[in-house]
Amino acid sequence: MKQILIADKILIGKELVKNKAVIINEDKIIDVIDAFESEITHIPAKTFPSGSILMPAFIDTHTHLASYGLSLTKPNLNNFKSKKDVIDYSKEYIKNFERDIYIFLGYDESKWTDENEITKEDLDKISKEKPIIFRRICGHKAVLNSKALEIVKNIQGVDFKTGIALEYLPLNIYEIFKPTIEEIKDGILKAQEIAINLGIKSIIDITNIESFKAYQELKREGKLKLRVGIVLYERYFEYIKKVGLEYNFGDDNLKFLGIKIFLDGSVGAGTADKLLKTNEELEVILKDCQNHNVQLLAHAIGQNAINQFINIFEKVVKNNYLRHRIEHFEFPYYEDIKRVSRLNIYVSMQPNFVALWGGFDNMYAKKLPLEVLKRCNPYRTIFNENINFAFGSDCMPLDPFLGIKGAVHHFLENERIDLNLSLYLYSTAGAKFLFMEDKIGKIERGYYSDLIVIDEKNLNLIETCF
Repeated sequence: MKQILIADKILIGKELVKNKAVIINEDKIIDVIDAFESEITHIPAKTFPSGSILMPAFIDTHTHLASYGLSLTKPNLNNFKSKKDVIDYSKEYIKNFERDIYIFLGYDESKWTDENEITKEDLDKISKEKPIIFRRICGHKAVLNSKALEIVKNIQGVDFKTGIALEYLPLNIYEIFKPTIEEIKDGILKAQEIAINLGIKSIIDITNIESFKAYQELKREGKLKLRVGIVLYERYFEYIKKVGLEYNFGDDNLKFLGIKIFLDGSVGAGTADKLLKTNEELEVILKDCQNHNVQLLAHAIGQNAINQFINIFEKVVKNNYLRHRIEHFEFPYYEDIKRVSRLNIYVSMQPNFVALWGGFDNMYAKKLPLEVLKRCNPYRTIFNENINFAFGSDCMPLDPFLGIKGAVHHFLENERIDLNLSLYLYSTAGAKFLFMEDKIGKIERGYYSDLIVIDEKNLNLIETCF
C-alpha cells in the first residue's frame, strides 16, 4: 500500500532538507516529492511532529550482535560504581543462581570510585569452589578465580598469578564455553529486537561459525528482520578458503563478507600499543585474502597497528575492490590519515567510545599520554580527507544515539562533526560497507524503504518505517 511520509526535515545525502515528502510502497521508495504536492495526491499521508527527521535507518558497521545476544542472558557488571559493589552483587548472584560456570560481563573499572584493579584474589573472596570469570567491557581482558583457572590451564595469555587473561580467552569466551545453537538463536532474536527499537535495520556482525549457522536458520524460519553481513574470525580462514566462500556472497538479507584479525588490543586493557602480528604474518594473510576474494577487517586502535596495516596494504593491494577495512582507527597520525585516503582503505569507527571514555579527565586521559590523546578519533580530519568511513557501535553499547552524541560533542572541538554528518555516517555511509550502496542508505527512488523518524532535539527514535 502506498503511503506518503512527511517530516520536518529529511536526510538526503549529507544534508537535512525541508519541505520534502517521501512516497513508499511496501518495502520500496517510490518517489521524493515537494511536500506541498502531497496535498493534491490521493495517497494517504502520515505527518510527523515538528522537530522530526526522516532518514535512512541506521547501519551499524561493527557489531557483535550474536555475542551481545548471549550476553543478555549473563549478569552484567557495567552499571556498578565501585569494586565493592561488583563483588557484593556477584556474591548475591552466585548464592541465588546455580551454574556450572559463572561468567559476568561488562565490568568497567574506569567508572569505579575505589581501587580500579581486580584480580584472582578478589574473585576468590566471592567463591573458591565455583569457577568465576569477569570479562571487561572491551572484551580484551578477563579475570578468573582459582577454580576457573583450573579449567583453562593450556590457554594462552593467562597470568595464573593474578588471574588476568588478555586477548585470546576473553575474545573467544563463547568458543571455550560453548552455548547451544538454540541459545545463540534466542540471543540473536533478543538483540535484534533491541536493535530495531533503536532504529537499526542493517548490521555487520563479527562472529563465529556457530552464529553464522544460527543466522541462516533464523532466515529460513522467517525470523531474521535485520539485514546482516557476516564477518568471521581469523581462525575460520582455512575453512573459508577450502569451501571457496567469497566476499559479498548471499542476498540482501544475509551475506558473507570476510574475516577479522587483531593487530593490537584495547586502551582499557592496556594493550592498544602492543602489536599482535608480525609484518610477515600480516602480509601472508592479506595476500591470502586477495587471492581468495575475502575481505579483511583489521582491528587497529593504536598508531603502531594502524601504521603497520597501511604499510603492508600499500605493498600488497593495488585495487581495493574487496573494501578491506581498518576497525576503530582511534589514534592515527595525520600522515597515515592521508595515506588511508590515497589508498582507499575503508575505516569503521565507534563514536560511542568518545562518549564513554573521551575527555581530559576520563579513562583515555588516564591511560594515554597527552600527545596521543590529542589524536583521539579525529572525525573531522578524516572526513575532510574524503575517506570511506562509517560509524558502528561494537555493541559497547548497541546505541547509535550515544555514538552520535559522542561525535557531535567530541571533547576535541576541532574534531566535532555536525548532526547531519553524524546521521549520514551512521546510515548512508555504511551501505558501502555491506556492498549495498545501490539499495539501502539513501532516500531515493528504487531504494528499500528502510526508513526511521527521529527527534532532532532529544536524539531518540520516534518511529521505524520498515
